[in-house]
Amino acid sequence: TAAKTMLKSSGINAEYGGGNNQSGGPGAKSNCGVLQKTVNYIQELQIAHSQVVERLQEQNQVLVEMAKIRENLKRVEQENLFLRSQLQTHGLEPMTVQGQTPVSRPNQ
Repeated sequence: TAAKTMLKSSGINAEYGGGNNQSGGPGAKSNCGVLQKTVNYIQELQIAHSQVVERLQEQNQVLVEMAKIRENLKRVEQENLFLRSQLQTHGLEPMTVQGQTPVSRPNQ
């Protein structure tokens, strides 16, 4: 029953002979074909499973890299805020990103 379900889901149409297949009767050849198709299908599933596992490992590596990049971005943003506050402390205006205005120099 489970074998029939697997065969149906794989698209294999099992034709079972009415005779005793163990003695090499008329249904034995049909059963060999079904078994071969089943083996081929299982091998295809194993290959597909391996590919899925490989993709998941690659995806996990990307997620780890993204986490590192986010941490680095957070650190750089904090450093940027600190440097901007230092500029303001010394009487300098930080550059704006949109207007790209130059940094003003203190009066001497």
